[in-house]
Amino acid sequence: MRREKRTVRRRTVLKTLGGAAVASTAFAAPAAAGFGTGGTWPSTNTLNKNKQAPGRVGQNAPYVEVDDVGPGAVTLNFVNQAPGLAYFEYRADGEELGSGNHPVVNADGEHDVGGSPPRDSIYSGVGVPSGNTETKTLEAKYYVEVRLALGGERDWDFDWVRFDVGQPETKDDCKKGGWEDYHFKNQGQCVRYVETGKDSR
Repeated sequence: MRREKRTVRRRTVLKTLGGAAVASTAFAAPAAAGFGTGGTWPSTNTLNKNKQAPGRVGQNAPYVEVDDVGPGAVTLNFVNQAPGLAYFEYRADGEELGSGNHPVVNADGEHDVGGSPPRDSIYSGVGVPSGNTETKTLEAKYYVEVRLALGGERDWDFDWVRFDVGQPETKDDCKKGGWEDYHFKNQGQCVRYVETGKDSR
């Protein structure tokens, strides 16, 4: 991993987004959709990208793709060439919780916020209007996940897709403050990870 990529990732920091709730769900589908745990997601990110969403083969659909991977971060392109708004939710390391009763996704037993049936929460994310691409750099220790369950059409929705962030590969990656980019507590922890694979973050 080259150190030159350190400056690219500073555009958006995911850690600060966990407390930022989505204020409005006016663009979301009715609660009756009920995707998620025990339910069936109508599409996948890969099917959407390849214009193979079930029932919409050959049509543009919203998707997300990797633009760049840097130290402790990944830069993603959120693409929406389909009609209508697409709202992509994201979280870091599976830990960042959102807030508010999700109108589409059923509760998973861990992230319930109430409702009947119980619902998952709405995570922070990015709304992408039709014909646009938004690029964001998101930080995490290990990975960032993205799902599509708000916005235009429900048959484009897909469950969490994982994108790994960059990890240190050499001792030099840990030097000159590099250990901070990978979310280690100090340089020694970072070097130990490179030498032994032991991760004490």
